[in-house]
Amino acid sequence: MIEALLTPEVQKFIRDHENDDPATLMLRAKQYADIPLKEVVEQIQSRKKAKTKLPTWHRATNLIYPPPLSLEQSSSALTAEYKASLFSGGKFVDLTGGMGIDFSFLSKSFKNGFYVERQTNLVKIARHNMKCLGLTSAEFHPTEAEDFLNKTSEKFDLIFLDPARRGNHDQKVFRIEDCEPNVLSLLPLMKAKGRSILMKTSPLLDIKGAIKDLGGATEVHVVAINNEVKELLFIIDDKASENPIIKAIDLANTEVGFEFNYEEEQSVHLAHGSIDSYLYEPNVSILKAGAFKSIAARLGLTKLHVNSHLYTSKTLVANFPGRSFKAIAEISLSKKELRKAIPNMKTNITVRNYPMTVEQMRKKTGLKDGGDFYIFATTDQSGKKLVLCEKAQ
Repeated sequence: MIEALLTPEVQKFIRDHENDDPATLMLRAKQYADIPLKEVVEQIQSRKKAKTKLPTWHRATNLIYPPPLSLEQSSSALTAEYKASLFSGGKFVDLTGGMGIDFSFLSKSFKNGFYVERQTNLVKIARHNMKCLGLTSAEFHPTEAEDFLNKTSEKFDLIFLDPARRGNHDQKVFRIEDCEPNVLSLLPLMKAKGRSILMKTSPLLDIKGAIKDLGGATEVHVVAINNEVKELLFIIDDKASENPIIKAIDLANTEVGFEFNYEEEQSVHLAHGSIDSYLYEPNVSILKAGAFKSIAARLGLTKLHVNSHLYTSKTLVANFPGRSFKAIAEISLSKKELRKAIPNMKTNITVRNYPMTVEQMRKKTGLKDGGDFYIFATTDQSGKKLVLCEKAQ
């Protein structure tokens, strides 16, 4: 199929029809009897996604793309470039090469890259794509990760892997042992062959459980884009411990990040309080990282309640890693009161530790989504609260 997709006629068809509706194209299958239309339509769909997600891939010619769902779940240029910025050196190996997206970006930081993948069809595609991307120094090994490590005499500055979920179901993954290849059994080999190990995992993975399973880590990066956690990165080297540095970062605003460790988090003793002049909602990377108390202690904020994960202060704290609001007033769900405070009855609603959902509140009050006001339904030290806010300037 690779050969069929790479013929000049098919490549021209893909480019000419890039902006066409896939469903409409499929309905015209009889008109394109000489074209493997199902596979071509998948290529067109993936090229569309790559235009914004992987612009360097989109600009290259004659690439073979993964299916649309696989591309949707893969690294973006932003996350791949971030990983590539963390390391550099002579040699690295990607033990789970796949379609080669992370490999293609990491290769820019190293003199030599070794691509390892057990599925021979993916190796063939990656070999072709890396050539199209101008990566001519890569070595390709169609084999199991463990077999490669056992046989190679190379020593690597970095060993990278992105273990997959076991099985074919999109089940939630909470433990390293639920992934393959078996990272725990590979660890001694990886430590013997590599100076540093970088493991990328699903954001669903339990961070503390993974650190314990791995016997420690040096750093854990919680990587988000536009307040959505995309991946967790575990770095392991000779400085690994069970109290690693945890870094929470949103790549849409790299100037505002946060780092801490779990010993610091456990040692913090906070006094909880009622809502003051300003209200703060942390980014999801902070919440996933578990910096519930550290962020309050470090920035001089008061946490509303042990389970609320919202914060307050009398004066505005600059560069908070999340959203900052000016508290206007405490309100109720009385329609009369709401119409007086919000004449157009349009507001954004956030629920944190409150016994009603956003949908239930909208149904009860008739409030519509949008506008410049924000209602936070939460619990502070004195009880349940509805707070009307506006974005802090």
